[in-house]
Amino acid sequence: MRIFLTGATGYIGAAVAAALHDRGHEITALVRPESEARDLRERGAVIVAGDLRSLPDLSDTLKGHDAFVHAAFGRTRDAVADDKTAVDILSRAGFFLFTSGVWVLGPGNSNELSKLNPIPLVAWRPAHEQIALASGKSAVLRPGCVYGGKQSVLAGWFAAADQRKPLPVAGAGNNRWAMVNLHDLADCYVRIIEQRATGIFHGVDDTHATVNECARAAAPSGRIEHLPAEGPYGQALTLDQNVSSEATRPKLGWTPRRTFTTSIEEQWREWREALQPAT
Repeated sequence: MRIFLTGATGYIGAAVAAALHDRGHEITALVRPESEARDLRERGAVIVAGDLRSLPDLSDTLKGHDAFVHAAFGRTRDAVADDKTAVDILSRAGFFLFTSGVWVLGPGNSNELSKLNPIPLVAWRPAHEQIALASGKSAVLRPGCVYGGKQSVLAGWFAAADQRKPLPVAGAGNNRWAMVNLHDLADCYVRIIEQRATGIFHGVDDTHATVNECARAAAPSGRIEHLPAEGPYGQALTLDQNVSSEATRPKLGWTPRRTFTTSIEEQWREWREALQPAT
């Protein structure tokens, strides 16, 4: 398949690009000019210089692709508007996979059919999900908090433990995050794309440990420092969720192979490898 991918140099997008390449698919990646794209080039990806705002001018480039995957999100003041631009255009181009997230579900127990209750940080996202789904040929994937590889949300834990400093935890740390390993998540993306599966999917594994328990697993001899949960992001980090992927797994044949606490050795190895200079 020929697949057009946004966010291909990002934490999730790079893993998705690698997994798609390993399955023999051809990738066209929309990449900001200042981003490092060497890994993509080595995998034979076609690089299109630009960002989400460039999409209205790329109608000819988009032709001939079998699937469109949106795994990018900017950090600019106009990030939400730019995201909507991407959803509007790519959902009309063909089979479309939109990356959302479990924070649209709010606290408590939820599954793929649950009513949305987004926290303020992602209050805009349900509308973008609906735009994608309205085409009838799209999928929405809601990943949990992603771990593994070079790390993202939890990078601070590994850096702190490596330097024998306290691991920062927002709030009391007794809450539970919906979580997923980066490689298991990439496999979920690939299955959705190859099956052209439509609807809502949850990329969530069987991690049910509290945030404190996860931090202790990452650094058994370390110390946890509980910090005030400030602002919308602080609210997200203290969210207590039990998110199910019970419908996603049989529909895709997807089985996450890891949990956070059972993959600590792998996570440390990958984190250290990511620190090594490129050769």
